[in-house]
Amino acid sequence: MTNKSMGILVCLLALSLSIAAQQADNYRGRLRNRFVKVDETNLPIVFIDVEGEMILRDSYILARMKVIDNGEGQTNHGDTIAYPGQHVDYEGWIALKYRGNSSFDSSDKKPYSFRTLKEALLPDDGGEKKKVEILGMGKDNKWAFIAPWCDEAMFRDILTFDLARPWMDYVPHGRFCELFLDGYYYGVYALCERVSKGKHRLDLEDPGTRDGDLTGDYLVEIDRNDEPNYISKYHPWGDMEGYNELSWEDIHYQYKSPDDEDWASLPAGTQRALQQEIDKMESSFLADDWQDPEGGYRNYIDETSFIDYLLSTEIAMNIDGYRLSTNLYKYSNTRAEQTGIDPRWKMSLWDFNIAWGNANYYHGQETDKWHYAMNLRDPYDGLQVPFYWHRMVSDTLFMQNVKLRWQQYRQGNYSDERLFATIDSLANLLTSGGAAERNERAWGMYSRSNIWPLPYYPSSYDDAVEYLKTWTHQRLAFMDQSLRLPRVIETMPIMIASGWNADIVAEKYPASTSTSSTIDGSDRAFYAEALRKSGGLPDNGRITSANENVQYILGEYSVNQALSLKTPGMSGTLTFYTPVETGELFILGTSGNGDASVSITLNYADGESVELGKHSIRDWSVRNPQGDEAVTHLGNITRNNNSLSSDNHYCLFDFSVPVEKDRQLASVTFTSTNYAYASIMALSALYEPVVIPTDIQMAELGSPAERVIEGMYTLDGQRITGSLQAKGVLIVRYSDGTSRKVVVR
Repeated sequence: MTNKSMGILVCLLALSLSIAAQQADNYRGRLRNRFVKVDETNLPIVFIDVEGEMILRDSYILARMKVIDNGEGQTNHGDTIAYPGQHVDYEGWIALKYRGNSSFDSSDKKPYSFRTLKEALLPDDGGEKKKVEILGMGKDNKWAFIAPWCDEAMFRDILTFDLARPWMDYVPHGRFCELFLDGYYYGVYALCERVSKGKHRLDLEDPGTRDGDLTGDYLVEIDRNDEPNYISKYHPWGDMEGYNELSWEDIHYQYKSPDDEDWASLPAGTQRALQQEIDKMESSFLADDWQDPEGGYRNYIDETSFIDYLLSTEIAMNIDGYRLSTNLYKYSNTRAEQTGIDPRWKMSLWDFNIAWGNANYYHGQETDKWHYAMNLRDPYDGLQVPFYWHRMVSDTLFMQNVKLRWQQYRQGNYSDERLFATIDSLANLLTSGGAAERNERAWGMYSRSNIWPLPYYPSSYDDAVEYLKTWTHQRLAFMDQSLRLPRVIETMPIMIASGWNADIVAEKYPASTSTSSTIDGSDRAFYAEALRKSGGLPDNGRITSANENVQYILGEYSVNQALSLKTPGMSGTLTFYTPVETGELFILGTSGNGDASVSITLNYADGESVELGKHSIRDWSVRNPQGDEAVTHLGNITRNNNSLSSDNHYCLFDFSVPVEKDRQLASVTFTSTNYAYASIMALSALYEPVVIPTDIQMAELGSPAERVIEGMYTLDGQRITGSLQAKGVLIVRYSDGTSRKVVVR
């Protein structure tokens, strides 16, 4: 067989496999109900006619498309014969194909790409594409139909785009519609712009247009190795410092503009010039001056654009973020000199259907993880976060700017009020005209139990939206805590009346009798300074967290002083001596046998309990501190033989949760959700001190009849006797064991 014959055979085989991957009825057989009708709707209606031809993934077929839209606030009718005078927003020929990877393979409802055409002739056959305006979106010829499937609220992509649009230079627009294919109802879709070259999109010029300059304009997408792409010279990292390079993984930049078919018509060296621009950007993160605020990597990237991408990715916990469907674009240096446009790399957004708590892998359903640290948790996925994100988040100035930008977000459309109003508005758009209900009749999503990769199966559309809102509340709390600017706060340790179930601190030998429980399953516990100063916990139990100087007091070492949770479902409640009014509760603890996951429930004195979701507590063994540890350089003791650790690399961690400050908090319930050993060790409350006059006497401070003032102390623990002479922040202790801080002026 000749080489030519072999090549033809390979092509035919590939074509047959591509065709075999489709279904001849265009997946109509997967509809639960093929005969759903649209009498009237508030959404545009799209009719696509392929005359029974099978739609493909790898090549376009010819189709006819008609869009009915009578305008905002008007009703659209599916029966165009009975309602002949409706406004036709677009009618013409399109080139149509399936699109997506997991969104295609794992969905019964398939997404599409289409190009608008001048005539009934495909571009591969000599036809011309035609730029058109559709549903108020700017003229272009490249479009997509996003098919909500695993996103059972059906608007995660549009929500992300709407929230990010005021902040980023370009974010795609999209309009919900109801789609018919060859007369059959296929449900709710979002007709969207693509992140692409175009006057109304990225407005990219062909490389070389400006005086032959080949430094841009370019658009690339970090994604799989399934399209022509440039492989980075560098590899992802498995840590934050670059000591653990994942040399078996690559970073792939797919060519989007110019794309692979354009290179031949462009100036010689264009493709290599693009690769060099990527090289220069990536290399800047490894230079000696990489953090230089006037140089370094900021010479090559628009820092604010990258921050906006990070915040959009992280608020949604988009597990595809950074590593899949990640768009980077830039303009040429000459164009920048001539027009003032910024030539540094910028970013846009795409693909958020398995975000916002909607994935059951890579911690996508959790609210207290950073996705940029995915490589540290899951280093063996074939598609890793590029190394330069680890560089940026380890740059103090970058993270300071992230925090400043987050404060701006929270004052704008990411505020609680406006964000949840956006969610409600999108949900209302899909329910008020019956679209969500018709989509459910067609597909029966809420009766299924095998939709990838759902962590939660809602029972109805309203339930799907409520899950999204609950998750988002918890995610915002985590983001607020993690990205708040440095602050000076006062805290008051909370005294626990009951709930401790384990003694994990040895204050004397033998450890087997001075402790009752292990921290990590290997029979190890903490020890007090009385046993050894180095690595010991303070004998007086006073802990000051390295995070915001939060004050804690550990329980007595001679009795139980921790809440230990060792198995999934194990629960315990810490009850306070007296209820506390505060806006923020701080929690100190640690974990053994891996990172612990605990759910937290606040129990108010009025009898109501409020679930706050899951929170992670890191493993106590920390070789490479990340800077967010509460207490470092602790040691441990083996309970069965009293041997002390040879090095002190064990840690405590703390975090805070919001509390309704106008209500009295009586207790907190912790429940383990995995097999790590969680140890809760102390609580503290954000404190707003009371100001009292200088000349007041201790007896005049007053207290409820059931308790009396036992004494007043300075912050370092010295008791004040006689008349109140000291000034500043003091601690008042009561006979029932409670205490509070006061300010004496």
